[in-house]
Amino acid sequence: MSARRGPEAQGASSAPRMGRPPSADREAIVRAAIEIGFSGLTMAAVGKRVGVSHSTLYYYFRGRRQLAAAAVDHAIDAIDWPPAGGDWRAYLTDTAWAHWRLYAAHPGLAQEITALRITAPALVRRSNRTGVALLDLGFPPAETALIVDMLAELVTQAFLGSPPQEEDAAVQDSGTLFEEAQRRRRELTEPWWDLYDERLREPLAEAMSGPPSAWFERKLALFLDGVATRRLAD
Repeated sequence: MSARRGPEAQGASSAPRMGRPPSADREAIVRAAIEIGFSGLTMAAVGKRVGVSHSTLYYYFRGRRQLAAAAVDHAIDAIDWPPAGGDWRAYLTDTAWAHWRLYAAHPGLAQEITALRITAPALVRRSNRTGVALLDLGFPPAETALIVDMLAELVTQAFLGSPPQEEDAAVQDSGTLFEEAQRRRRELTEPWWDLYDERLREPLAEAMSGPPSAWFERKLALFLDGVATRRLAD
């Protein structure tokens, strides 16, 4: 395996290379990556923003993927996550909305997490903490793993339809991104509307025209109802 691929496969930051000392530190580089945003993140763009040649960044990161993983870590650690409590449903609800705030604060992050070939350590720690909280509340390990995975996927999926930032420079906030995504869904669906059963048209129209957070809240409630049913059955 080449030296370039090794650190990326491990998902850990490599030691600085020997040679002329770089003129930018790791924290400044990661902060610049966050400011640029995940959709437009390139080594060249970060180097330009920090004010150094993008080759200088390789003292700290082997490539764009490793830098993106560090930026994901930074974004996750900056969110106010709920403490574990005795009410599993309230805890999972608060955790889901914390994930929502994370993605809303960083357009393109859902796509980045989905596409990463390495895993950001903070993402692993966050999933583990959620899992441990459920285990401490008496959830069996196999069911806990399913719940943690499905909860993360539920939130991530809500943001995957948002268009990349570079497609429209005027799109700045998550609300506008959602509106654009809904408009595109309507454009794609309306020509085939008659293929849907009449009983499904109204709720589907509501999903594509109402606030995305309201539709997500209903999906989250349905998911948690299923978890509750399983708990009662056990």
